[in-house]
Amino acid sequence: MSHDPVRSQPLPTFPIEPDEQTRQRLLRAGVHVFDRKGYDAASVREIVERAGVTKPALYYHFQSKEGLLRAILEEGWRQFDATLERAAARPGPTRARLEALGDDLYGLFSGNVPFVRVAHTLFLGPGDTPVPFDLAAFDRSLERTIGRIVQEGLARGDVVRGEPRTVALAFGGILGACAARQLHPPYRAMDPDEFRQVLGLLFDGVLRREIPGENRS
Repeated sequence: MSHDPVRSQPLPTFPIEPDEQTRQRLLRAGVHVFDRKGYDAASVREIVERAGVTKPALYYHFQSKEGLLRAILEEGWRQFDATLERAAARPGPTRARLEALGDDLYGLFSGNVPFVRVAHTLFLGPGDTPVPFDLAAFDRSLERTIGRIVQEGLARGDVVRGEPRTVALAFGGILGACAARQLHPPYRAMDPDEFRQVLGLLFDGVLRREIPGENRS
């Protein structure tokens, strides 16, 4: 058997940290740097320095800067999708279900403004995103979930007017206005109470109010 000088060399070793804590630090650092500098201007060096790890750790977990961005978007999608799944499964009157969904989305958004800004910038930016990811899926899933809740309310009788899609569009418009005010500092952000009050104007228009003593059977 001939001697292979390449295969006989020992494999290089790197100070890899293949644990979830390192992965989460890289995700948070990636969001921060992408938000502050934009995806194109962000460097792997800046990301790993902020995360307090080495470049091989990033390559181990995500393979590349593109892989890190994809993982960030996927993590954001998982949290958003889980919020919508809880809303769809939540029992109760339509108004209470939609109010709870509004509270959940407000909390999710407020706790992840840098991520939302990164996704928003990618969605509105010129051309395709750096990685294949359907950012419009967030809007479609929100519309579908609200439409389902409203449709169930129509069948139950506590929604008195409005098509499921139009209610979903109005809800999404209010959520988008709230988001814009937090993403763009010149605007005064909506606080949770203001957000609920604005949603309440929508609900007062399309949802049946309970009348004390009314028999709806």
